[in-house]
Amino acid sequence: MALDPVPWAIGGDAEHGPDVARMLAYLATGGKQGVVAPTDLKVLPLDVPGSGVKVLAGGASVLNRTASQQAYTVRNANTDIDSVKIGATGSGAGRSDLIICRVDNPNVDGNAPAPDDPVKGPYVKFDVIPGVPAGTRRLASLSQYAGLSAIELARVDLPKSSGTVTSSMITDLRTLATPRSERIIARGSLTDASVTLSPSVWRAFPQNPISGITVPSWATHAAIRVATTIRFVSGDAYANVQAFIGPSGQQDSATLYTDLIIDSTVGGGSYRQPVEMPSDGLWPVPSAIRGTTVQISSRAKGKTNSGVIAAPASDYYYADITFMERIS
Repeated sequence: MALDPVPWAIGGDAEHGPDVARMLAYLATGGKQGVVAPTDLKVLPLDVPGSGVKVLAGGASVLNRTASQQAYTVRNANTDIDSVKIGATGSGAGRSDLIICRVDNPNVDGNAPAPDDPVKGPYVKFDVIPGVPAGTRRLASLSQYAGLSAIELARVDLPKSSGTVTSSMITDLRTLATPRSERIIARGSLTDASVTLSPSVWRAFPQNPISGITVPSWATHAAIRVATTIRFVSGDAYANVQAFIGPSGQQDSATLYTDLIIDSTVGGGSYRQPVEMPSDGLWPVPSAIRGTTVQISSRAKGKTNSGVIAAPASDYYYADITFMERIS
C-alpha cells in the first residue's frame, strides 16, 4: 500500500515507524533546520582558552539529507567542554575548521558508521571538519559533505603557529529553526499641549508616553516606528526629536533613534507635519526589560530657536513594534 500503515500517533499496540516521526519533526520547524533558542549549541572558547572549544547546552533540528521531508531532533543536555578539539597550526599558514553537529543513521544511510551500542548509540556527535576554505559558512558548499545530515555551529579561523582558540577566532554560524516574532501596535493619547522649543533643554513631546507595552521574555531585537504629527504654532521650528523605550521615567541608554530633524518656518495652527521616528535597523532588546512592561516616550529640543509646537489631540500618535528573536 502507498500509505504508511501507522500514522503518528495511534497508540495501543500500533508500531509507529521512524519515517513518520522524522516527518513530524520536519513539520514542526516548517522544513527548516537550526537551533531552538538564541544561545543553544553556541560555540565559545574554553574557560581557560586552549586547544578546543565548548558547546553550550540546547537543542536543534537537523534535516535528514538522505530522505526528503524528514528531520532529526538533537539535544545537548549540558555544556560540552570535551568533545571538540582543535589541532594546532604550523608556522607555514593558518587554517579554518568547521564545527558541526552531525547525525549518523546507518539504518537509512549506507555510508553512516554504526555505533558501538545499537540501543544507546551514540548516533549524534559534535565534529570538526578541518581545513575548509576561508570564509566557509555552510556545509552544503563542500561537495564531499553534501549528503551528511548535520548542522553548522561555528567556524574557527586559527592563525599560523597557534594551538589556542580565543573568541576572536570563532565565527558563529548558527541559525534559528523557528524564530519567534510578535507585532504590537500601541496607541498614545495626545493632549493639545504645546511645547516651546529651547536650544538648551530637552522637553517631552508629545507630553504623554505610550505605555503598557509588554516585552516578550524571548525578545532579543525589535523594529520600532513611532508616528505622530506636529502642529507649528508660532515662530520657526528647527529641532531634533528623539524617542526612548524602557521603564517609566527612563531616558538614557535605551535611545531608539538617532536625532530626527523637524524644520518649518511657517507659524500658525493650520500647518501640520507628519513625524515618523523609525529605529535605525534592529534595536537590541536589553535583557533587563525582557518580560516587563515598558513605555515609549519622546522629546524635542530646538536647534537655534524657540518656536512653539503642539500635538493636536485629534491627530494620530502610535508605536508599531515588532519584537523578534535572533541568534545571540
